[in-house]
Amino acid sequence: MFERTGPVEPGRGRLRGRPRPGLTTGGVVAAGRRVIERDGLDALTMRAVAAELGTAPTSLYRHVTDRDALLLAILEQIAAGLPVEVPGGTPRARLLRRLLDAHAYMADHVWVLHILIRGEMVAERALAFNDACLADFLAAGLAPRSALAAFRTCWQLVLGELFDQHPLAPPREPNQRQRAFASADPVRLPALARCVPHIPDAATRHDEFTRNLGALLTSLLATSEADPEATPADGAEAGPAVP
Repeated sequence: MFERTGPVEPGRGRLRGRPRPGLTTGGVVAAGRRVIERDGLDALTMRAVAAELGTAPTSLYRHVTDRDALLLAILEQIAAGLPVEVPGGTPRARLLRRLLDAHAYMADHVWVLHILIRGEMVAERALAFNDACLADFLAAGLAPRSALAAFRTCWQLVLGELFDQHPLAPPREPNQRQRAFASADPVRLPALARCVPHIPDAATRHDEFTRNLGALLTSLLATSEADPEATPADGAEAGPAVP
């Protein structure tokens, strides 16, 4: 997660030193986050942040090189809240708890996903979350390649649910999406029409996600029994770790 897939231009994404007296880098980052959370990601400009702070836009460049540097600093701040140490007596229990907690945390900051979708930035503080998940997959008996694939599969399920069920702004109901599914033609779309009545409502959606994530983990960890490259860490249980 928080993965960089493209190059970053020299000088971009770095914070500058020599802060102006009375204005701090932390204050600039906090103001940028307030702008996003109040007005949306597209509203984040250096001018908007300067207005939030009651200062001139040029004063911000003593603290951040540009908008991308500000976005990266905001990402780092959000990433610091991702769960790393979680309770659980087995790798599966810890993975399920950590991924569910990360999902709940990111649901409160869903706008961050619209930064990540660009695929250009990585928050270094997020790497501890990645490392903890990978460590548990390895401890469960998966080989490094399989552990990485399993982690990516689980994280893609988390992100997919967030994108699908947690819009930036709550939609009005009934909305066009709901009407489109409800009016599925049973002749032209027989399978869809048959399944639509079983779409979970908001009250049961989280329970469904928890069950699906648990089932996915059980399936992924079961493959460790047949993984010829698997070498469990010292003291860790081998094979599938299901509480």
